[in-house]
Amino acid sequence: MIGRRLRAALACVAVLAAGSAAVACDVNVGDGNFNVGLASGKASDTWTKTFTVSAGGRLDLRNINGGIVVQPAAEGQPLEVSAERTARAASDEAARELLKKVEIHDEATADRVLIETRAPKTWGREGHEVKYTVKLPPGVKLEARTVNGGLELHRVTGDANLTTTNGAIKAEGLAGSVEARTTNGGIDVALAAVPGTVTLETVNGGVSLEVPAALAADLSAHVTNGGIQVDDALKFEAVGEQNRRNVQGKLNGGGHRVDVSTTNGGIAIHAK
Repeated sequence: MIGRRLRAALACVAVLAAGSAAVACDVNVGDGNFNVGLASGKASDTWTKTFTVSAGGRLDLRNINGGIVVQPAAEGQPLEVSAERTARAASDEAARELLKKVEIHDEATADRVLIETRAPKTWGREGHEVKYTVKLPPGVKLEARTVNGGLELHRVTGDANLTTTNGAIKAEGLAGSVEARTTNGGIDVALAAVPGTVTLETVNGGVSLEVPAALAADLSAHVTNGGIQVDDALKFEAVGEQNRRNVQGKLNGGGHRVDVSTTNGGIAIHAK
């Protein structure tokens, strides 16, 4: 498949080099996607909405194709969710028709806001992507899921449950309990505090976890194909048998559980 697509891309470049103005080429390579089309069309728009959610309430954001970025809302500001929708098809007209079918469904109560991408299955050169940007008030819990895309969090203070299949998870300044899971991608998390459990799991990718030097936690780290490093700056007391694939112990006397695991990749735990 990749070979045929690459040959098509090279053929397209050759046509352009020959001076033909009758052919338009669209070649995109990156983020695990490879798309080659002739005269492909594109349509896009933006969607923005604000919600009032109580302290301790929850945002449930479900996406399909596209990443999610979460930032803190300004003091006193409501929850704001913005989406950039993009559709691609054989022509601009076809892309506009497809874009109409890429829906953003929302439901809201005082305690929970649900945002969900609803889109048809696409074939051939057709495709869609929705990129979300969230401004999250302090203390609001987050459940964010996507299939093809990364998750990125900045200074989220509420509990966070993060899931993707094909994409990396990056987060800094977190101050709530965290569950982060991906299949194909790395996990890079920096904690400001740990008031609850932390679970970081991936299959194909490494895990980097940064924690405060004074963090008190019960640490469990496991890899299948890779190694584990624990920063010497952390006061770590091993418990039980240790080896390059399994590390168990206490940081600063122990506390909340911190579980880190990967199948194909390494684990690095280091102090701020």
